[in-house]
Amino acid sequence: MLAPLSFRPSPARAALHDHLMQHAAGTSNDEFLAHLISGWTLGEGMLPADFGLGAEGFGALIARHFPGLVWRPKADLAEVPTLHPEFEDLRRFLAEEADPSVDGSGEFACIVATACMGDDHLWQDLGLPTRRELSQLIALNFPALAEANNRDMKWKKFLYRELCQREGIYVCASPSCEACTDYAVCFGPEV
Repeated sequence: MLAPLSFRPSPARAALHDHLMQHAAGTSNDEFLAHLISGWTLGEGMLPADFGLGAEGFGALIARHFPGLVWRPKADLAEVPTLHPEFEDLRRFLAEEADPSVDGSGEFACIVATACMGDDHLWQDLGLPTRRELSQLIALNFPALAEANNRDMKWKKFLYRELCQREGIYVCASPSCEACTDYAVCFGPEV
């Protein structure tokens, strides 16, 4: 169970989330998926209708986490995001970091990589209610990455930085984050 929200979600979001959780299988990712579905249904985020998993993959994920629930979103209700050239590298990187003991972590690698193609903060592109849920989602599904982000860098920036460093690409000219003129861009509050 996630820690209580520090804000009050809209009545529609709260009702949809509660309805979904009544059908939850009891796995650790159920609540994150309920947040994603609630956000998507209300037009939040940039995920496609299948969350980037394809219809079959999405259907299997819903069946595992919300057995008995029939939820077939219309694909034409959400735009299909443009997958940038780094998408597959990012998806693979996240899949390698996914905790195999957590049901759904492999799918979340693809979902998070898909949301990284958006233009807003990652939590917003996922349709989550706040950044806190994203941090909890990462801690559950990608614990080594959560541990490595020990200074609370914005998640999308952190994931791209980690991917680039893994590939031996160092784009920051500053010797350390503290010396960088863009420090507030990477570590400042998300608004």
